[in-house]
Amino acid sequence: MSKQSCFPSLPQFTGQNAPSRLQCDLSDLDVEGTLPPALEGTWYRCGPDPQHPPMFDDDLYVNGDGMMSAFRFYQGRVDYRSRYVQTEKYRAERKVGHALFGRYRNPFTDDASVQGVDRGTANTTAFWHAGKLFALKEDSLPYVIDADTLATHGRHTFGDTLRSQTVTAHPKVDPVTGEWIFFGYEASGLASRDVAFCVANAEGALIREDWFKVPFASFQHDFAVTRDYVVFPVCPTIADLDRMKAGGAHWEWDASQPTYVAIVPRQGSIDGIRWFKGPACNVFHVVNGFNEGTTVYVDLCVSKRNAFPGIADVSGAPFNPEEGAPFLTRWTFNLAADGETFESRVLSPLPGELPRIDDRHAFEATGAVFYGALDIERSQLVAGPQGLGANTLARLDARTGALQTLYLDNHTTFQEPQFVPAGDATDEGYLLVVVDHHDAGNGSVLVLDAAQIDAPPIARIRLPMRLRDAFHGTWVPQAVRNAPVALF
Repeated sequence: MSKQSCFPSLPQFTGQNAPSRLQCDLSDLDVEGTLPPALEGTWYRCGPDPQHPPMFDDDLYVNGDGMMSAFRFYQGRVDYRSRYVQTEKYRAERKVGHALFGRYRNPFTDDASVQGVDRGTANTTAFWHAGKLFALKEDSLPYVIDADTLATHGRHTFGDTLRSQTVTAHPKVDPVTGEWIFFGYEASGLASRDVAFCVANAEGALIREDWFKVPFASFQHDFAVTRDYVVFPVCPTIADLDRMKAGGAHWEWDASQPTYVAIVPRQGSIDGIRWFKGPACNVFHVVNGFNEGTTVYVDLCVSKRNAFPGIADVSGAPFNPEEGAPFLTRWTFNLAADGETFESRVLSPLPGELPRIDDRHAFEATGAVFYGALDIERSQLVAGPQGLGANTLARLDARTGALQTLYLDNHTTFQEPQFVPAGDATDEGYLLVVVDHHDAGNGSVLVLDAAQIDAPPIARIRLPMRLRDAFHGTWVPQAVRNAPVALF
């Protein structure tokens, strides 16, 4: 495969999705309005941004190199910094000036010179735990990132105690114990059925690693944790080693297979696992989980098939956007009853993804959910890995069903929102969200009242450039960072 001299003219590489490759420092961004005093801290974000044109034109959006960014809020001012995560893959390709790694999660399509090199991209989630900043990607180990400079310190192995080869990009932090709860799928290698359920204590030391097998090697992007249980959706987006060896895709959608759900007690042996089964569906992101005794509730985004247009159907059926539309849904499991069925109920009529809550109330009954939604009656713009961007910001009260929406105009899309508490003694807070201005080719950050997102913004932070869609971020208060207030 000869190296590409420019990015393909395809939706995943053009317009809002065009690679930015911008590593920069910006101080004192323009702020319209007044930033609340409670906004003292750093909003870290991580997403894919390929540094070189891909080896294959049909490369997936999610295969880009990890770009870590930081908005530092202090004394009513905002600074911005972005840096690539210096993974082994990034360094190898940087050295030669072109792509060496092939299809998404398929090492059999790589250049011979990088066989055996860690191909993880660290491009999915910015995560904070035990005083450290991490860049996460579910097919590899975390990378430790300097919280001030965003320099890469290297891979994190939990002191060489972790046996799993992978760590999820969707960890959960117990707001009571401070534990880092995570898992790794394909834990023993490509297309393996092994899953490792793991816990690190509040200081970051690994204290649990239990393995179990799933019915097939599934795209287990997220999971749920409650006060007493851990829930693993196993949906039929399936990996096949022979297909990869033949140069094919890591994942394909197979609707002939059911969806399985494993529920594991948080305390006790992994042998207490309980399996449930339902119709084929796809789950990317989990909102929250909670339990009332032996009744377990999981709120999550569910679609009828894998929502990525670039993941093919094994039957050869073309991608159907309606089947790929995810809806906020509640699954209910009765562990006191026999059988393998569970209940499913849609919570919101407006499809969408990238849900966030007030993380201080994780594992409690779900309250407000903030997410990027798609109103099909409005403008539809290309942004992000699923094709159409979120043209609407939504706030769902999961207790009452009340829905608030914010639609700005026909030229904007929203990235993942971030809830920021207004203080320790209140449930009030603010919502930060990056807005993509497709007509102007730049972006901004809105600061909204989290209780009333459809009210006029409290403040708007203007950016002089476009921000390629990141995936997931985290807010770290200044008091938690215990570092100098200024970014530079």
